[in-house]
Amino acid sequence: MPPADRVANPALSVVTAAPPTPNGDLHLGHLSGPYAAADIYTRARRLTGHGAVYLTGSDLHQSYVPAKARAIGVDPYRMADGFADDIAEVFTAIGFATDACPRPAHDRRHRDMVVEFIATLHARGALVPRTSDGLFCERCDRYLFEAYVSGGCPHCKADSDGNSCEACAQPNSCVDLVDPVCNVCGTSPVHRPYRRLVFPLQRYADTLRAYHARAVMSPQLEALCAAVLAAPLPEIPLTHPTDWGIPSPVAGFTDQRVYVWAEMVPGYLTALAEALAARGGSDWRAVWDAPGSEVVQFFGFDNGYFHAILFPALLTAYDPGMRLPDALLTNEFLHLDDEKFSTSRGHAIWARELLDHVPASAVRFALAHDRPETGPSSFTIDRFRTLIDDELAGRWQSWLGGLADRVDPAGVPPLGEPLPSHRRFLADLADLARQCLAAYTAAGFSPRTATRVLVDIVRRATEFAAGQSRLRAAGPSAASDAAVAAESAAARTLAQLAWPVMPEFAERLWHALGESGTPRWDGVHPAAPGRRLTRTAPFFLPLPTDLEQSVWPG
Repeated sequence: MPPADRVANPALSVVTAAPPTPNGDLHLGHLSGPYAAADIYTRARRLTGHGAVYLTGSDLHQSYVPAKARAIGVDPYRMADGFADDIAEVFTAIGFATDACPRPAHDRRHRDMVVEFIATLHARGALVPRTSDGLFCERCDRYLFEAYVSGGCPHCKADSDGNSCEACAQPNSCVDLVDPVCNVCGTSPVHRPYRRLVFPLQRYADTLRAYHARAVMSPQLEALCAAVLAAPLPEIPLTHPTDWGIPSPVAGFTDQRVYVWAEMVPGYLTALAEALAARGGSDWRAVWDAPGSEVVQFFGFDNGYFHAILFPALLTAYDPGMRLPDALLTNEFLHLDDEKFSTSRGHAIWARELLDHVPASAVRFALAHDRPETGPSSFTIDRFRTLIDDELAGRWQSWLGGLADRVDPAGVPPLGEPLPSHRRFLADLADLARQCLAAYTAAGFSPRTATRVLVDIVRRATEFAAGQSRLRAAGPSAASDAAVAAESAAARTLAQLAWPVMPEFAERLWHALGESGTPRWDGVHPAAPGRRLTRTAPFFLPLPTDLEQSVWPG
């Protein structure tokens, strides 16, 4: 459990990651997205002295859960619990330190908050009864939406499931899909009229434009919002005639279920309430709206419409005075060997299997270094070996081992009167630290940039150590002592700035330098005089030679 922030101060960074759907194991493509990003951001806030909570959940009521359970012939709740347990184990193994991850089937607070949210929207006139066409499969005798139907996206023509397109992230109404088919039996559905509660989005178009003008958003999300708002906004059904989900509390619609994407909005609030309760109790609304707080949300670009259009409009309709998220940060898809991860084709690297063979810090480093931030990126074995064997187990381990030799036996010497080259090196470290810290902010968030700055710190330190070799060869002196002290500042800076991305490694290095607790940012400083770089096991080792046979597909 992360250290508790003081309850007396209601201001916090509220960091959310779109909850994973418990219908399968997590592969590296999942880990590279919002879950890693939210953990990095939360740790970066704590590194710099800010309170932060990391919230996610379990997206139980996605239609993909019962669809998967039906396909494999198991009870959907039991299946979902099993996958949710597996997901929690992966999060623990890789070091994603979530503060709250409520499970809807077991969390009364979640259900109560969803019911209250929908009832309030209806009481305030934000939900309207509307009869309009939907899709129906006569062979399956089923209303079709989301996981149960697919066809051509009406916006980009790519293959799309019902209600939203993974490729362009725009919504659809299912009836506007091109040549739709039932995903269960493969037949073409018919149109039937359905009376549902809808949310008229167009009412909030101006509010959304004003919100987007001030919110921090990824550039591709800005483009999506502009495209969606360039046309009249649709009416979104918030209840569906299905048997999976939380029953609608609105009279006349109690036999329908709340749309899972509307459920997610109060779901984030439930997670905040749960996290605060674990820290001693505090009013979630006071924290959410506190002047010093911020709300930063992480999600894949394919969920962009929901988080950037639907959710802010729903929050505004629920309470016009409520804070809207300050930053909406997305990722694109991570591919494997230049192809999309595919469970059905077995084209995937499963997170649990890789973490059984490779330390979490190495996996986190590689995923952050090549994170798909503005476009897809590809995970390959050659690239992975280069990053781990050549960079971490090679350059980083070699430099840290050499530094330990230079520090022994008397410990870190005082900086004294550094030479001009020493002062330039410390100034370079300070400049690199500024770049890294900027990449940890919401406005400049980029784990790719931050991780590559860490690489630059080690490369610069390696070059500095090589440049001081003649000075050391001349024998002990105040100048050679200053060189070692300056080099220790690089190790200390690395431990601090690596903590958001590689917490296990960073804490080992921090403690090896004689520091206590978790790394905290206090600037570029040499290690305290007399401190030794404790020699334990190597920080990094090369990847197993048989890794391809152990975890790689094919």
